[in-house]
Amino acid sequence: MLKWFLYSLILLNIGFFAWNSRSGVPLDKIGQFDEPDGAVRLLLLKEKQQQLAEDNLLIAETLMCFSVGPFARKAEVRAAQKRLNKWDIQSKRRVHKTLADGFWVIIPPLKSSKAAGLQIKKLKELGVSDYSPVSIGSEKNAISLGIFSKSSSARRRLAEMKKFGVKAKIVSKDLPRRSYWLDWPSTGTALTAEQLARLQKTFKGIGKVSLNCSI
Repeated sequence: MLKWFLYSLILLNIGFFAWNSRSGVPLDKIGQFDEPDGAVRLLLLKEKQQQLAEDNLLIAETLMCFSVGPFARKAEVRAAQKRLNKWDIQSKRRVHKTLADGFWVIIPPLKSSKAAGLQIKKLKELGVSDYSPVSIGSEKNAISLGIFSKSSSARRRLAEMKKFGVKAKIVSKDLPRRSYWLDWPSTGTALTAEQLARLQKTFKGIGKVSLNCSI
């Protein structure tokens, strides 16, 4: 009886091996399943969307703009923008903030706030206007006689003080400065050389540059 059982077991193994060979499925792959077609399509769609997003980001990063400026005052940039609108150029205003060299005319720091007060009293008696005491910082107890954006203006103020017999000096001072620009994509309407010349005739010191639109 045991002999027939062993024969049956051997025949069963031979039959299973023959079926596996004909089906072409390796023994170590039995029980594993291919990924469904729907999942494959979903993965491909996700990869495509990601690629499109990366392409759009690259385009945005490399998109160039035209820019006209700088304009010193808001009124100027508004007037220039209206001119561009008439030429079918749709622009946006941009504010550029920088630090500029300033020229500070001061009476050097005195020994005490009391001494500074006496100096201010003297300035009043001399008829000097536009001054203020400095109460903090490295120039504490000095007296400010004005901050100027042009050195020529500061020198005139200094000469004026000398006429009154007031000893003053000029020190450097950073001044915040704003300038205004008009930007539009380079894919839009171009500004001709003639149009730029007309703008430059009205608004002195401006020019046209190309820059990255992300700025």
